[in-house]
Amino acid sequence: MCMRKNDWKDRMNALLKKKGWDIKDWHRATELNQWQLESLMEMDISEMDEGSLESIYEQAKSAKLDKSLMRFDSPVMIAVWAHKGGMGKSTVVTNLSYELSKRGYNILAIDTDSQSDMSSVLFPDYLENPDVSFYNAFLGQEDFKEEGYIMHTEYNGIDVVAGSAECEALEGALCMMTDRIRDKMWKKCLKSVREENYYDFIIVDMDKTAGVMNKTILGEADYVLAPIESSMFGIKAVPPTLAQIEEMAEYNPKLKLLGFLFNKVDLRKKTAMADNTSLVEEIAPEYTFKTFIKNDANVDNSQKEHMPIGYYNSKSPASRQMAEFADEAIERIRKDRKERGK
Repeated sequence: MCMRKNDWKDRMNALLKKKGWDIKDWHRATELNQWQLESLMEMDISEMDEGSLESIYEQAKSAKLDKSLMRFDSPVMIAVWAHKGGMGKSTVVTNLSYELSKRGYNILAIDTDSQSDMSSVLFPDYLENPDVSFYNAFLGQEDFKEEGYIMHTEYNGIDVVAGSAECEALEGALCMMTDRIRDKMWKKCLKSVREENYYDFIIVDMDKTAGVMNKTILGEADYVLAPIESSMFGIKAVPPTLAQIEEMAEYNPKLKLLGFLFNKVDLRKKTAMADNTSLVEEIAPEYTFKTFIKNDANVDNSQKEHMPIGYYNSKSPASRQMAEFADEAIERIRKDRKERGK
């Protein structure tokens, strides 16, 4: 029995080589957690149950890899930003992270908002470790991975850097720093994350302001996803959002608008929705997502239970729409990467 256990890693490595898989492919094909698979291949397995090991091997042997899943040279960073409060950006970060993880992608969700709504859903225990937060890591310019700021959630493929009420103080602290120091902060914090390329997407929950903190995020991101409401006040947020992205693109040429997502849509107001969609398309042609997220009580109920909507009730209207949106967003990124030759 011990010989079979000792032989298991050799057989597993031979199987992976035969299939042409690395550990990320193994994770995607079997839906087993990638960091657990990595640990399994590094740890002493002599005390592990042989039956469990054989089950993992047989699962990998029979699994097939979805080759449509994108691979990146480094994690793609999506900044979720609404120029106005109340647009539901934290909800979008939470539920988009979950939908992307269901498709086999590894997600690092970073909460820079002092309200920490995203953290409260994906990692409710964040309050038990107040010093292990984005605020402490970013202000100290500490490596998220190396210094232990990344928390594993109960959702396969989703890790977080948790928020904190102290994040509100970052704006003042950053204003006291030189541009030279600020420009290096994200690079230092994400150094190991980018080098290891474990995550496919880094999704950042931003504050609603257009302050210095958010400029540092836009200065590092690949895409901006902007949730908006189907109201005149929501539409008013579109021009300043475009202006901010255009300004930051001078410093970060890779930054692009992924699109505007209509969120919390009231289907009783179909005429207003159609009019507002047309208006946004006039202001920002081709940047309005076809999918929208309706106003659904299941969203509020899922947040009360500290769960993504897709986990809480996958059959709810908002959950189905979020799944459709995730697929639409993936296709936009795929098309953009192809056009950029990446």
